[in-house]
Formats: sequence, C-alpha cells, structure tokens
Amino acid sequence: MAEETQQSGATRGGVIRLEVVTPVGAAVRADVDQVEAPSVDGEFGVLPGHLPLLAALKAGVVRYRSAGKSFVVAVGPGFAEAGPEAMSILTDRCVESADVDTAAARASLDEVTRQLDALQGSVDSAERGELVRSAEWLQAQLDAAKESGRN
Repeated sequence: MAEETQQSGATRGGVIRLEVVTPVGAAVRADVDQVEAPSVDGEFGVLPGHLPLLAALKAGVVRYRSAGKSFVVAVGPGFAEAGPEAMSILTDRCVESADVDTAAARASLDEVTRQLDALQGSVDSAERGELVRSAEWLQAQLDAAKESGRN
C-alpha cells in the first residue's frame, strides 16, 4: 500500500490535487504546485509531500500556483485537510478574484461596518456575529480582487 502511494506521488510530478468544495459543488479542482490558505491561527502553505493536516479556516484568500501561473480565490470559513498528494477545502462559499464585484463588495462592507458601529447590546450577540461574518467575507473578496490586480 505504501509503495502505491509513493509511486502515485512520483507519477504526479511533484504536484498535489487541490479541491475547493462548496455546498453547490466543486469550485476549484486542479493539480497545483503549492497552496496557501487562511486558518483561524494564521496562514499556512502546503507543498507536495506535506504531512497530514486538518485546519479550521476563516474567511480569506486562498492562493495557489499551477503550471507557473498564480490563482487567487476568496473563501468563506470552513475546513482544510491536506496530505502528501491532495488538499481539500470545504467551505460555505468561494469566488474567483476575477468574479468579485468590487464596487458592490465595497458598498456592502461600508453598510455592514455602519451597522456594526451602531449595534447596541452584547458583544456576543447573534446579530453582531452575523455582521462580523459578513464583513469578513466581503473583506476576503476585496483582498482577493486586490491581489489579482483589481482595485
């Protein structure tokens, strides 16, 4: 069994299989050279041959490189599982940087920020938590667009 895994990795030419899966299906499916993702404890990278890893993700930017080209997507919170030959990201949402409507995201982020500033009550309220999650998702989209050269 271990020989099969090693041979499979060797025939893949030093790449790992990346899948970003949302409730509506696979958003990304590619053989990549490397991946960077936003965990709740900070960003981390995965290269071929990575030791097994399970991480909770926060909304943010996932960067990956395939065949010498760099790609950027915004993801919502979720989980990542990585190993020597594959990395799977399970998230509630994913958008490619080219598909981000930056004007709408900026306007929505401004509105959510105003709502957060005006919110009275407990710091741990459900309403505050939902607004914070919305702000993090909107910021992730704007960050992805910016990293791909879109302002």
